[in-house]
Amino acid sequence: MLVKIEDGFYLNSVHIIAIRVSKNMINQYFSIDIDYTPNSYKASGTYHKQFQNKVDADAFLQKLNQQIA
Repeated sequence: MLVKIEDGFYLNSVHIIAIRVSKNMINQYFSIDIDYTPNSYKASGTYHKQFQNKVDADAFLQKLNQQIA
């Protein structure tokens, strides 16, 4: 199943390996990293997105979760 990460960037849900969420304590922004295998299991990539507040990060994660489930 294809999952829309952002406009023009889709991932197959089977290729998503991990989703990491962290908060930068100095700049107070939230980072979300999605590790995935692009075309084969021998290669990997990381999609990185930053959010200025928790509400936007939560909304992105909830939307991603609904698409994957």
